[in-house]
Amino acid sequence: MAIDPVTGLPKEVPVIPKDKQGFNALDTEAFLKLLITQLQNQDPSNPMSNEELLSQISQMRNLTSDLELTDSLESLTLSQQLTSSTSFLGKSVKGTTEAGDAVNGIVERVFVKDKSSYLVVGSKEVPLGNVTDVTDVADAS
Repeated sequence: MAIDPVTGLPKEVPVIPKDKQGFNALDTEAFLKLLITQLQNQDPSNPMSNEELLSQISQMRNLTSDLELTDSLESLTLSQQLTSSTSFLGKSVKGTTEAGDAVNGIVERVFVKDKSSYLVVGSKEVPLGNVTDVTDVADAS
């Protein structure tokens, strides 16, 4: 993972997609439906043991916890990026837009788009990870 030399933050935030295939795509409701279907269709002469049932319930709780943790980490990372971005307000920055256009000027505002922080310099939007130089305006004069 590449680290941005200016901010010390990752250039891109790794995000785990929630629409994975297979068992990773199961939410709690789908897991419960699957479990109930399995219980309804089990062999009456060889029913599921209590240990197996508890194991499956435990897996369901782990899945829910993992999803909640992923959401919390995404939110925390985005909050950290936004906090870092606000430190650039009023400072002179150099960098590039997503299209690769060079930008040099004072940061007027910051915003979040598609889970990434952007700095606004004039009419240009600069992703936080594309900033290459930061100068305090007071130091530049």
